[in-house]
Amino acid sequence: MNHRDRVRVLHISDIHCGHPFVQAHVNAALQLACESDWNAIVISGDFSQRARQHEFEQARDIVAQFRAAAPVITVPGNHDTAWWRSPFGFGDFARLHERYRAYICHDTEPTVHAPGVTMVGLNSSWGTHGEALTWYPRDWRVKGGITDTQLRDARDRLAAAPSGDLRVLVVHHNVVRGRLSNRWGLKQPQRVLDAIAAMPVDIVCTGHDHEERVEQVGGGVLVSGANTLSRRMRGRRPSALNVIEATPTTVSVHAWTFAEGRFVAGPMKITAPRRSPVVLPR
Repeated sequence: MNHRDRVRVLHISDIHCGHPFVQAHVNAALQLACESDWNAIVISGDFSQRARQHEFEQARDIVAQFRAAAPVITVPGNHDTAWWRSPFGFGDFARLHERYRAYICHDTEPTVHAPGVTMVGLNSSWGTHGEALTWYPRDWRVKGGITDTQLRDARDRLAAAPSGDLRVLVVHHNVVRGRLSNRWGLKQPQRVLDAIAAMPVDIVCTGHDHEERVEQVGGGVLVSGANTLSRRMRGRRPSALNVIEATPTTVSVHAWTFAEGRFVAGPMKITAPRRSPVVLPR
């Protein structure tokens, strides 16, 4: 098969280098990345636990191993955000992602092209700035936000993707309400979902909520919510990652769970029509 016959994307999230880190989970994800062919790999944030330098150094080495297997897109998570550098709008906002930029990727909102796939990243991790701030203290430093300007920019970048590419939007915070947490990841989630539904996008990759999710939302957009690779899983469930596969007419998301030292295909899977099917030459 060539890249237009089938596109495969590996989606992992929430490595959490630091106290919650689990080497066996990361090793199994790396094994899966290396033993199969992937067009691209998505890592949707929370590389560190406390945004400390030694955590980012460890995460940098892990990301380098994934990059050796396939092109990688990353976005920062709330745990990668040094909110104390600019609390509640005071201080130096530029330093919120200083270590993420130094060790993971200089761009917090990258566009990555790989054969058959265009991936657009948005930074939803604002610390305690107004874009993510609510009246509830439990949300501070945890809740994410996406501005209208960011959403328009993502729409334009996705619209510029080569014809026939699988179009992927990558955001750290969950865009649908968690089933186990019962919490939205983003401030003003319905506004964001409405904007995503109007984008030329096939699939949205998220993390943050530590629950594997496969769901279809407005306009036929698929949501791939990857579970954590750390020990911080909800509900005492196993760690999980997602496998995304697209043909010219369909796209599927399949959750794979950790069992006996490796990730194996689990029961959670959705296959849906491509929003813009690829027309192959005869």
